[in-house]
Amino acid sequence: MAETMANDLGITESYRQSVRAKIDEAIQMYGMLASKNSIEMENHVYQKAKSKEQYVGYVARLILEYRKMSNAS
Repeated sequence: MAETMANDLGITESYRQSVRAKIDEAIQMYGMLASKNSIEMENHVYQKAKSKEQYVGYVARLILEYRKMSNAS
């Protein structure tokens, strides 16, 4: 069965689920308490992105920010 694309970005729901899992992993790995859960954060990034490349970049920056905040603690 083919997955449907959520919008013109070309990002499938299963890809988005894997991104949410990576965000959850980063939260746990770096011991950060987030004001939003991974679903909310991923959804915000998804809505803000205008391309798949931009989406991936935003997610990478989000995870890097968790790492920076963890190192600063």
